[in-house]
Amino acid sequence: MRKVLLMLLLLMRMNTLAQGNGTIKGRVTDESEGGPLASVNILLKGTSIGTTTDEEGNFIISNVPHGEYVVIARIVGHSTKETPQVEVQQGTTIVNIQLRDESVQAGEMVVYGASMRSERLAEAPAAVSIIEAAEIQLNAVSGQLPKLLETQPGVDIVQSGLNDFNINTRGFNSSLNRRLLVLLDGRDLAIAFLGAQEWNGLSIPVEDLGRMELVRGPASALYGANAFNGVINIQTPSPKSIPGTKVTIAGGDQSSARIDARHAAVSGPWGYKVNVGRFQGDTWSVNRQNLRFEYSGFSILNNEEAQLKTRRVASTYGSARVDYEFEGGGNSTAEGGITQVEGEIFVTGIGRVQVPKALKPWGRVSYSNTNFYAQVWTAGRSSSVPMLSLSAGLPLDEHSLITQGDFQYRSSIFDEHLFFIGGVSARYQTVDTKGTLMLSPRKDNASGVYAQLEYAPTEQWKFVGATRWDRSSLHDDQISPKVAVVWSPTRSHSIRATYNQAFQAPNLSELYLFVLRTATNPYTGLRSFLAYHGNDQLKVEKITGYELGYKGVFGGALFLTLDGYFNSLKDFITDLAPGVHPLYPMPTVLPEDPSGFTRAIWSYNNAGKVHEKGMELGINFYMTDSWIIDANYTFFDFTVLGKGSNDILIPNAPKHKINGGITYKNAEGYQIGVSAKYVPSFDWAAGIYQGPILAYALLNLAASYQMSEHLQFGLNVTNLLDRRHYQIFGGSFIRRRAILSMTAIF
Repeated sequence: MRKVLLMLLLLMRMNTLAQGNGTIKGRVTDESEGGPLASVNILLKGTSIGTTTDEEGNFIISNVPHGEYVVIARIVGHSTKETPQVEVQQGTTIVNIQLRDESVQAGEMVVYGASMRSERLAEAPAAVSIIEAAEIQLNAVSGQLPKLLETQPGVDIVQSGLNDFNINTRGFNSSLNRRLLVLLDGRDLAIAFLGAQEWNGLSIPVEDLGRMELVRGPASALYGANAFNGVINIQTPSPKSIPGTKVTIAGGDQSSARIDARHAAVSGPWGYKVNVGRFQGDTWSVNRQNLRFEYSGFSILNNEEAQLKTRRVASTYGSARVDYEFEGGGNSTAEGGITQVEGEIFVTGIGRVQVPKALKPWGRVSYSNTNFYAQVWTAGRSSSVPMLSLSAGLPLDEHSLITQGDFQYRSSIFDEHLFFIGGVSARYQTVDTKGTLMLSPRKDNASGVYAQLEYAPTEQWKFVGATRWDRSSLHDDQISPKVAVVWSPTRSHSIRATYNQAFQAPNLSELYLFVLRTATNPYTGLRSFLAYHGNDQLKVEKITGYELGYKGVFGGALFLTLDGYFNSLKDFITDLAPGVHPLYPMPTVLPEDPSGFTRAIWSYNNAGKVHEKGMELGINFYMTDSWIIDANYTFFDFTVLGKGSNDILIPNAPKHKINGGITYKNAEGYQIGVSAKYVPSFDWAAGIYQGPILAYALLNLAASYQMSEHLQFGLNVTNLLDRRHYQIFGGSFIRRRAILSMTAIF
């Protein structure tokens, strides 16, 4: 890590000394009303150089190499505008732009995550969904980030607690799913031991997210391990884009209460923001003792030895960020935060686990300019109070720390027809469970090198090729290639073909788990002895994907996407199951077990080969400036070509899903959105939980009212009709939850 930090400092120094660059700055306004336009995407044509406007419509692009450029300004609801060529020399070039309000051109939206560069959504070489800042603001009152993705095409999202979610795309979901990589400003949100996200542990409120992108499909060629079925790329706004003070208070069902306070300011090249807050609410989870369960299908293995420690789920958090813009160009950021999580109950393969109290500190420092990006981040997790295995009645401890460094170089050559991105990453992590989940502590490392070439010989054709090499102390070396072709016969229509390979690495639990359990029948007194045992010989899980996609805009108002795929998966890491460990196919006495009992060994193995296919259809119809209708349909099917004798290999996802919604907003400050979701019945199997998920339908409501420049109200009602249901077998019944918020801005 010292080498990465030295490189970071060197790049900052080199940038300060650079004299061959200039600056473009200006303001974007509405042509008819003259008012400023915020969040406009600004891009220098044919390059990856760009930015967005702040609340006053201002923008600045620093460190621009000398030359002539066309500036492109894009935002949904206004026409895209390209300026005449402007010449950039030493100093500052002023470019002011006016945009005409017109029918929405959704294909003009800009995405980053598909190629690690800014590009039009219509030309992205992947299936991408975008949740913009306005949509986040409307639906953020619940305080639950995963709910923002609930009605996106291709998404499998299941909720098992107040803030316990599993998110996946394109089948084979699971408890503690990690087939989807989640990045917040480039920082991996996964827990070191499990590789899954702890959604209760964010250190910023949902309202403070800038935008989200969901890239569906294998993505290891750029992102490495666990970008198996895609990437969620979340960006937060810089201090200069949100100056001022904001205070939000909210409350509602389940004794829910939330307060957030944020202050941001800019002074010359410096900018900073500080955020503190707390969220709490009562869990839907109930005790499961004496074979008393909320719904049918449970077995004696699901009976729990311990009671819930608390019914309150809470999160107390704070974060701070400082930005600096160098005079010669380039930006640096230093930020950090800490969250204390309390009370959440997770459904795992060994049963439900409650987290009474844990601390999650993190920090990040980064530097970027036109050609370079470097970042170092660290994230920890420590059990202030040991977690509780409700099934086994055992305390579980975890203390972990992840540190990662990333460096990226990007450049355009050959008159900007060829674009190159190359990068390296290195990770080091330590995990100590004090003997409660693993017999001994672990210290592991991983690194990767990647490169991507993008060639656009004409405005109609784009060819993309990428590959990445990953090594780790936990698995064999992996190579992940990607090839894509995008054809845009017109600016409003594009067709793409993509080939990807990706992999999912086994987590520490699957490799080194060691938990002894005794299951007692409360009526007969009979005892069963079990051991949950990792398998340190596991290989990575692999996927090869083929995709065809279409994006099109009709009449400037209808945006349609259609994506079809065929995937071949192999070397599945099985869910926890009895008799799958190659060394312990039969009950045995483990040498590490001081009791000397003969135990059934539950473990993991690589088994199975599956072909899966699917289709995702999305429609966004902008009827008027006030009315927006969206709908999508997802089809998924699979064929099992081989599986382990004791493994239940099912995708934990339905064959069909339907989502839809309608949003209304007007100039008086009112905005309301209604969304609907239908999920038919499907079977679930993950560890000790196996059973049916019954069909359910959800109706959600979100509304906001901007009373004045300084005061806003919000309402969010999930499961509006209070349809009692469960979404993961072993999870809690989900009920209606209504939250009302008030936000003061000054």
